[in-house]
Amino acid sequence: MPSLAPQLGAWHNRLEKSLKSKSSPLVAESTLDQAALALRHVWLEAAASATSKSYRSPSEGEPPITPTGQFHNFGYERDLQPTGLESRCVLFFDSPPPGWTQEHVLFSSGQAAMNAVLTLLSARQEQPLRLRHDGCYFETVELLGLYAGRFETVSRGGADIVIAEPIWCNGEVFGTESLKAVAERANSERTASIIIDSTLLGLDDGLNVLLSALHGTKEVFRLHSGLKLFQEGLELADVGIVSVYGSMMGDELRRIRTLQGSGLRFADVAALELPVFLDPAATRRYEGAIFQHNAALAGAARDNPLIAASYPTGRHQAPFVVFNLASACSYDGLDELIAVEAGARSLVFTKGGSFGFRGHRFETVRPDGKTPFLRVAMGKRGGPSLEGVLELFRTLAL
Repeated sequence: MPSLAPQLGAWHNRLEKSLKSKSSPLVAESTLDQAALALRHVWLEAAASATSKSYRSPSEGEPPITPTGQFHNFGYERDLQPTGLESRCVLFFDSPPPGWTQEHVLFSSGQAAMNAVLTLLSARQEQPLRLRHDGCYFETVELLGLYAGRFETVSRGGADIVIAEPIWCNGEVFGTESLKAVAERANSERTASIIIDSTLLGLDDGLNVLLSALHGTKEVFRLHSGLKLFQEGLELADVGIVSVYGSMMGDELRRIRTLQGSGLRFADVAALELPVFLDPAATRRYEGAIFQHNAALAGAARDNPLIAASYPTGRHQAPFVVFNLASACSYDGLDELIAVEAGARSLVFTKGGSFGFRGHRFETVRPDGKTPFLRVAMGKRGGPSLEGVLELFRTLAL
């Protein structure tokens, strides 16, 4: 992107000058936090500028071109085929074991990806298919509710379709689902289709363990919400990735994508052309830091009498930590207390949901009809705020 040299040069000079003038590492860390946001703005502004030069139904003479010079041939944005990004997935994910085919299809979100797979499976025969959900992700549960009558939900026994979450947490229990065990049950129950939601595990999810253990003809759909762990924490664009193994259903998923209008927008494709997306080495560095920092927090808080339990535990890894407090009333005013403590220590630690991404976030979650819980998501960035948050949770008291 030579055209961005002036903006990036000015950004670099401002950052260098600002860091030289900072009085402490914590102040410098806050500057870096803002600099990451500014760098993201430069890239997304370039993506938006380039893609706004053609209509969503381009006419002749309006070639849809991204900032990197990639031409995308589509007559209507809903039918855009992100073939370049999908081909990069082949080098991003590990190759499957011998005998397994693979395809990768991109959607506008992880939820859109799940919906497309369920649409594909539910349309195959008139009788309801038996489906078991080994996990608890609330949006998957609610989405399955929209398919009432098309799937028969079972809690045990034989299932035609299994949705498995290798890591799951409902706020009260943190659990794991062994992919080898999923394969063994699928073999014994003659399950035909398996859906693995690997969003919380990231790139190295061990899928090949499952594929190697499966017997006979089966199809496997592996899903990732690519916003969470595949974009270096820059949150460039929401994207869902379906990896298909053991069947040639990629083109059918693309047809469903067009019919449901669940594909990537042109501006999203342009944003995701940043090379760090689908870069396996960069992704592993990022995920490794995320998992390490969250495990450190769970361990640091384990002896705090205010906290009844923290997850993940043992050798398990996750991109956030869930805390259950000893008393339900302890959640009242908890976010405000943490914010005050973080401010007093000048920590870069903000209230916010989902994942930590680059910095660190916290939020009290209050599910309907259930006990609240505290979720803390430590981001990639090490340094004084990371150490300060660990110390805060060692000593936090009401």
